[in-house]
Amino acid sequence: MNRCRKIQELIPWYVEGGLTREEERAVAAHLSECDRCRDDLVLTMRIRWNVRAIVGEAGGPSSRLRDRVVQKAVGRRLAQLDVGSFFLGLSLGASLRNRSIPIRGDLRVMGRNVRLFNTAKKGGEK
Repeated sequence: MNRCRKIQELIPWYVEGGLTREEERAVAAHLSECDRCRDDLVLTMRIRWNVRAIVGEAGGPSSRLRDRVVQKAVGRRLAQLDVGSFFLGLSLGASLRNRSIPIRGDLRVMGRNVRLFNTAKKGGEK
């Protein structure tokens, strides 16, 4: 049951292609044997498809509304980034490989590491 719980947490990332190859293989192997997790995969895929269909059907704002928003937004701060909190969640890693130091930056979002940048050359550290 604990294995199913872990796989169920990974299913949305699996559907979106956000897993490592090793994680993808583990999820696929488990799905080949577990009806319950396969049902969760199908449900997740249906939800994804439905959300995308609804978003695709939704029209954007009218040009009149867009113009009003732009007029009110000019000269105002619309967003703010708390750099301290950002760097608290940012992980930088460096290691010596092939006489160079590739640097990798990840941001932890919803319990997953999201790759921000990677200075390693192809065939090097991923």
